[in-house]
Amino acid sequence: MVNLVYSPPWFYGIDIVIDVVSVVVLFLIAYYTRQYYKLNRKNKNYLLFSGGALLLMISFLFKITTNFVIYNVEWHTKQIGFITIAYQTIEQIAIFSIWGTLLFRFLTLLGFYLLFLVYYKNQGSPLPLFTIYFLILITYFTSSAHYIFHLTTLLFILSILYKLRINSKNNKEISAKVIYKAFMIIALSQLIFIFLLITRQFYVLAELIQLLGYGLLLTGFIMVKHYGKKKNKN
Repeated sequence: MVNLVYSPPWFYGIDIVIDVVSVVVLFLIAYYTRQYYKLNRKNKNYLLFSGGALLLMISFLFKITTNFVIYNVEWHTKQIGFITIAYQTIEQIAIFSIWGTLLFRFLTLLGFYLLFLVYYKNQGSPLPLFTIYFLILITYFTSSAHYIFHLTTLLFILSILYKLRINSKNNKEISAKVIYKAFMIIALSQLIFIFLLITRQFYVLAELIQLLGYGLLLTGFIMVKHYGKKKNKN
């Protein structure tokens, strides 16, 4: 079977729980940004951000499903032995794993691209169809080199961070600084993911840091929504 799992054996299942929590957090981010858009329909950025968060949530669902199937097969292999598992079954699971991983990576890149557009859509960004083609091309090459995927994700986040840094300096609201710090933490997780082949413990560290980043991002948008409601009342 193609090895697409980087988790140490003792972390099997724990990473799935962490990713399930990430799914819930991303769903809430998508929900809160969508709700804030309803309060301020002139600002389309919140709708775009909600779409990006939703794509990231769906990408995690593919990752969770893929890892669950692989971990389950590995557990059964230890119990009954590799020889007793039909070759056809192994081949089918390998194909499922590859497609599940590719869909996870493509939707992640597409999700961060939408978040990128929130800050750069009015600055002569490439044509959407060309960009999607570019993302598909990157996803294809990441099937054999995970670091290309994480490096591309990191570049998207760093571009977003540049704009958030300017925004946090000009905006006195605490929520702006919280969102900026959240993206810094998510960027750190992607940086650690790049080097996970050195030791699988990096995967554990990156997963935990990534969850912290998404959690902080949710906190920031809850603060934004609360401020928006308060502003509308006034």
